Amino acid sequence: MPKKKKNALATSKSDFLAQVRKSKASVTKADSTKLAKALERKNPRLLFSMDATASRQAAWNIAKEITGAMFDAIPGELDVALAYHGGGFLQDVTPFTSKQTGFKRKLQQVSCRAGGTAFNPILDKAVNIPRLKALIYIGDCFEEDDDHAYFLANQLLLKGVRVFIFHDISSQEQGYDINTACEVFHEIARRSKGAVFPFDVNSPEVVKALLEAISIYAGRGIKALKESKSESAQKLLKAIGE
Repeated sequence: MPKKKKNALATSKSDFLAQVRKSKASVTKADSTKLAKALERKNPRLLFSMDATASRQAAWNIAKEITGAMFDAIPGELDVALAYHGGGFLQDVTPFTSKQTGFKRKLQQVSCRAGGTAFNPILDKAVNIPRLKALIYIGDCFEEDDDHAYFLANQLLLKGVRVFIFHDISSQEQGYDINTACEVFHEIARRSKGAVFPFDVNSPEVVKALLEAISIYAGRGIKALKESKSESAQKLLKAIGE
């Protein structure tokens, strides 16, 4: 009798372990399925960047207002981050998000600081961001190594990232050199198959519409841009040669 009881206990233990193994296998399979779906849901990305140096103080509030309004129209399947430089350094690159609140709150906290430009560090960061489809930059001057900027633009092209630059020329009235920036910005855009547009403080709606068109491209691709009948979408397509 004791021997039979021992065999019965052994069988019971064996059945229990089999159930545990089966349970672990099903959990692992479920986790794998969830992981696969999560990877499929990874959104394309857009990096919005700004020159927050002293020369842009006059147009700063308008820039933030336009940017905030543009974010309202960003497709839900697009994740956006904010990068800005001031005081001669890249100050911050925020986490990517599809939620408006955090982005707008951070945007309102940014203020201008005196110092040289730091656009190259933003380009450098962009090269290493996965799933990035477009880089938007609003700036007026360029005071860095232009050859390095062109090298980074070439790298972004290889990554499939277009650079769209809005050139703010309003600081020219204060004696700042915008001509050098104009040449560099157009070359960066050319090398990355992007475009340069004027940042017109007197026509904020035009700028906002172009920003929205770029976000459509970044989130849904060229096809969605071509399907759009908006004037800004057609203007963007023409600028990038599509």
